Amino acid sequence: MPRPRRQLSPLIRTFLKASPSAHADAGGPGPFRPAVPAAGREEAPVLGDGHVYVMKHGREYHTQWCQTVADKWEHAPRGLRVSLLADVGARTRCRKCDRIFDAARAPSAQVNAAQPHPVPAPLPPDPVIPLTVVGAAHGVLFLAAGPDYQELLQETAVEPATPLLVDGRRDGMVLRVDAAREEPLLVVQLDPRATLRDVPYQTRLRHPLQRSATKPYAVESVEPAPRT
Repeated sequence: MPRPRRQLSPLIRTFLKASPSAHADAGGPGPFRPAVPAAGREEAPVLGDGHVYVMKHGREYHTQWCQTVADKWEHAPRGLRVSLLADVGARTRCRKCDRIFDAARAPSAQVNAAQPHPVPAPLPPDPVIPLTVVGAAHGVLFLAAGPDYQELLQETAVEPATPLLVDGRRDGMVLRVDAAREEPLLVVQLDPRATLRDVPYQTRLRHPLQRSATKPYAVESVEPAPRT
């Protein structure tokens, strides 16, 4: 009597389907091993020695910050990876990167490279702005700054997930800055579990992230002002 065939567990079947040989049979570029970039977290990753840019599902590798890489970082940054050149698999070299490299070797480009890169303008002497509660409705908190800060807040943006912090805990998210009023407003969406606090607040400024630098400054966070 023949022995019954042993059924593979779901975990083993999933592993076999995701194995490198399955990618090779599909005719794709093959897997790659990601590497740690030389620098960059919230900002764009920087290549180190022997590193290249690759797309998670792309067929090329990139040695320069070409237009393809810039578009990927702008629209889908999670799909942009850094890998060792030796680990890119069957990917081919990007021709746009070669043109950038050739242009950089030209005499005119060497002169431009000698010029200093622009640096961000220094933050204001006091990048902390005091705020007072002027209203709250339906879980939205309205915080007003003094007229002296109107011009500065007109040059300040709010980026996604800018937090309202209370005792180190995230109690909400800053939605926008309304600097058209004589007393500018910061609009904050409170967390449903947060308790409304009618206390003095303050906001801190910083330079914006690289991919959302629409204004010179950005709101870093909003928090209750320290007691004096």
